[in-house]
Amino acid sequence: MPVWASESGLKPDEIVRVVAYLRQLGGNISFKPDSSPARWIKADAAAGSRLFTSNCSGCHGQNGEGAEGPALKNKVLLSSATDRFLVETIGRGRRGTAMQGFLNPSPTRSTLSTQEIESIIAFIRSWEAK
Repeated sequence: MPVWASESGLKPDEIVRVVAYLRQLGGNISFKPDSSPARWIKADAAAGSRLFTSNCSGCHGQNGEGAEGPALKNKVLLSSATDRFLVETIGRGRRGTAMQGFLNPSPTRSTLSTQEIESIIAFIRSWEAK
């Protein structure tokens, strides 16, 4: 998707109108800013590796390369996704996809605690340095 906030993209008032329209489609849910820093997770990446292997690799690939689910070992995703985004995505899932939230009980997969989700994110973040 191209950058829309450039000179040839949308003007500020057009962005406001697009956001208002999208919020209306979503039931007029108000925006709640996240006051935490983009990177705040301090968790056990080794435990996250084990949890990723048993809970995530079937869809996202053994090394995050993607399979049924998208690649997570992706420079753009890793540099732009905040820890809050990743926590919420893993915990709640992604509507309209096969990704169900791991905070919700399911007969087909394990439920994960917030601490376990944070460990998975610490493991995923370890790919950034490589």
